[in-house]
Amino acid sequence: MNRITAAFVAGMVAGTAHAHHSNDYHFDRNVGVTVSGTVKLFRFINPHARLLIDVTGDDGSVVTWDCEMSGSNGLMRRGWTRDVFRPGDDIVVQGFAARRHDAECYFETAEFADGRVIALGDTFDAVVPASAPRAARVAVPADVPDFSRVWQRSGGGGGGGGGPQLGGPNRLAGVLNDAGREALARYDPVLDDPALTCSPVSIRRLWGNNDLTEIEQTGDRVVIRHEWMDAVREVRLDMDEHPADLEDRVLGHSIGRYEGSTLVIDTVGYEAGMLAQHPGMPHSNQLHTVERLTLGQAGDTFELTIVSEDALYYTAPVTDTRTFAASDQAPRQYDCTHPELGR
Repeated sequence: MNRITAAFVAGMVAGTAHAHHSNDYHFDRNVGVTVSGTVKLFRFINPHARLLIDVTGDDGSVVTWDCEMSGSNGLMRRGWTRDVFRPGDDIVVQGFAARRHDAECYFETAEFADGRVIALGDTFDAVVPASAPRAARVAVPADVPDFSRVWQRSGGGGGGGGGPQLGGPNRLAGVLNDAGREALARYDPVLDDPALTCSPVSIRRLWGNNDLTEIEQTGDRVVIRHEWMDAVREVRLDMDEHPADLEDRVLGHSIGRYEGSTLVIDTVGYEAGMLAQHPGMPHSNQLHTVERLTLGQAGDTFELTIVSEDALYYTAPVTDTRTFAASDQAPRQYDCTHPELGR
């Protein structure tokens, strides 16, 4: 298959459940694309694996297409490896088109020369490479809810998430005052997305994806290790108040306490940033969040509620809820990589 064609067909692609909502800002799911060529490279990376395909035109010139897909950590947990696509493989990829670049797409399916078809949602029986060993669980006192394990989000979330599609309503923006709306107007959800600099963005973003989170409890603190962007948060249990001389940070400064089966985390000292990446929800350095993690009776689930207040930007609190279930997987290094940006 050394001659290829690329054909765009409006409305061709269906079943885009594997693409998270921010893809609407980069790709148009109403415009399908077929790319036929030869695999140049499979970048098995986070936050998005990338399949590079050499496409030969009628004049003999070669254009390299870059087709994005889910991150490697999530793919790996479904049995994918970096050898799923090998350089030199003849391949036909179906996906949907990029909004701003002619030679990019979002991957949906691939057909090989021997007739095999791989879809983005497929799970393989391949042996999943071992994760880094986890430290032994620390014994938690009987009167303290035991969150010390690995968790993964389950089910849907409530509390007014951001608009899922380009051009759709920004369901968070209704609480913004004039200053907040001005900050939102300055934000470009494509060019200014904090994740492009490998930032963890916000605690709302950290809890809002399907990557793993490991919680470790000790007598005086709780350490939360989010797989997303390798973010680590330390919650001080030995402090009743935040220090007066805090230096602003992306994830702020957290103190915590237990209330029955609930871990309460109070965080201030944030840098000004984005509570939500897409379509955008700014916050000032006056953001104050309270997370309440309530352990289920069986100890293998918890419900999370996040209340976000901002005296400079918001006229009312923003509330989110999430449900988490225990996982037998171990978090992997995320190692955020953006080759197209030199990162």
